[in-house]
Amino acid sequence: MDLDQLESPEEAMTEKVIVRAMREGDLDAIVRIDAASRGRRRPKYFETMIERNVKQAGLQISMVAEIDGRIVGFGLGTLYYGAFGITEPSASIEAIGVDPGARRQGVAQALMRQLRMQLHALGVTTMRTEVAWGDFDLLAFFKKEGFSPAARLCLECKLED
Repeated sequence: MDLDQLESPEEAMTEKVIVRAMREGDLDAIVRIDAASRGRRRPKYFETMIERNVKQAGLQISMVAEIDGRIVGFGLGTLYYGAFGITEPSASIEAIGVDPGARRQGVAQALMRQLRMQLHALGVTTMRTEVAWGDFDLLAFFKKEGFSPAARLCLECKLED
């Protein structure tokens, strides 16, 4: 992910960015934006996430950002009420992305602001996410958004073939 993928909050201008709920018809735009950032297409992942959002709307938050009617960003999150031994309501940011042509225009900031408003209204007290160890640009973005290392460890175990 390059430095301009997500803008810093203090540099962003959000007057022209409209954030709305994600719809099934948004899939192609979301896959395109994600592929531009990740270097590979993940249509099945996003198809599953959008379907889950429609069927389990009370546990999912998914939104897109538009400029002039064109989708230029997206955010996906999941609500948790007691998962992983955490007693307070919390949310996980599963994915966030901004179209390369719309970076530095307040898109990611607008998505995060809307996410915070929705989560606050639901009584959620903490947001969490995971970032790849070497993704310094995304780490810097989340730091500017108020995130810091958690007092928890994410563990994994490779399964044998």
